[in-house]
Order: sequence, then structure tokens, then C-alpha cells
Amino acid sequence: MRHAPGTFSIAARDPDTSTFGAAVTTGTVAVGATCPYVSATAAVVTQSYTNTNHGRDAVARTDEGERLDDVLDERLSADENADYRQVHGVGRDSEFTFTGDECVAWAGHRVGDDYTVGGNMLAGSDVVDATAEAYESTDGDMAERLVSALEAGESAGGDDRGEMSAAILVHAPDPEFYHNLRVDLSADPVSDLRALLTEARRAKDQIRSETDDLFSEYPDEILNFGVKY
Repeated sequence: MRHAPGTFSIAARDPDTSTFGAAVTTGTVAVGATCPYVSATAAVVTQSYTNTNHGRDAVARTDEGERLDDVLDERLSADENADYRQVHGVGRDSEFTFTGDECVAWAGHRVGDDYTVGGNMLAGSDVVDATAEAYESTDGDMAERLVSALEAGESAGGDDRGEMSAAILVHAPDPEFYHNLRVDLSADPVSDLRALLTEARRAKDQIRSETDDLFSEYPDEILNFGVKY
């Protein structure tokens, strides 16, 4: 089984709901462990030859009031291996895209209204375009739009080797446990991510129904689980 960096992803913001989200799929395992980062002020994806500190520092510093583009410009300027990186994301008041010269073809990015898309080692530029267009045209909440974007990118050719893992990560004022979903190893991770999102939504309703059966009265707050980032 071959493992090598190669990914397509989307980072997005919904200014109407103060929600930030990222979704990513790749041709190696456990992409959700290293690539997507979100906070109350930003969504960032670091990929190709990933540097997790770029994503971690970016969302932390935007939370402190810095502009995302300034933070990532600074970090990549100081990174002697920047040519091998691909980083993109959105903040409250800025977008950022970077594809290093040594990223494996096809590699590139796109900026849209309130989102960025990037990919490397892809079947072609149609993957990025399809991902972007699906995000723009899909109705629903952030999680729905992100998974639909990955599905469209995969249908357009996806990772040139085929995908092995996929993830979504969402930061919202009202967190749900389906805002942090990972498929770490699968022959069809994007399809499995869709199934996982569907089941997670159903599970939310089931947990409330089961709690109603267990208790005649209970504080609603016990069902506010929050999300681990």
C-alpha cells in the first residue's frame, strides 16, 4: 500500500453564523490528525509536506486579533522548506493561499467568496474547480456543504492515487459532535464520511430520545457535549 502526500481540501467561513470549517481528503491515512485547523476566527489547512505548526499557530494568532494572511505570510517566509508546502485558509477579514513550487503536479488553489480550495498530486485542475463549485451551490449547514464539496472533487478525479482518508472539522457557536468527523483508513473515505455524517445526525436525535426515556425531567445542558479540537 503506497503512502505519499497528496490532498485536496476546502476551508470556509459563514459570516452569517460565525462558523468556520475545513474538509480534506488524501491518499494516505489519518488526514484529520494533521491537516485541518479551525477556531472561532479562522479555518486553515496545511498539506502537501504538512507542517502542523503552521495550522496550529495560525488559528491561535487569529484568535488573538491578527490577520490570517499576515500570520501565514510570516510563517512561510521563515520556513526553509516552504517550497514543499501547501497552505490555505480563511479568517474573519482575510483569505490566504500558497502552493509551493515543489508541490507535485497537478497542484494549485482557488479563492472564492468566503472559502479557499487547494490540492496537490491531483488528477487535474477540475478537482479544485468542482470542489469550489459544489460548496457554492450546496444548501445546508457547514458540515453538509463541506462533505458535498469533497464528493464533487472526488467525482472530478480526486487524488491521482485514490483517497485513503477524509475529515471535516467545524467551529460554530453551537457545536455539534458531528462537527469533528474522521475516516482514517478506507477504500472509499469520502463515501464513508458521508455515511458517518448521516449517522451522527441521527445519533444526536436518538440520544435525546433515549434521555427522554430515562428521565422525566433533566437539564437540557447535559446534552450540550461541545466539540474537542
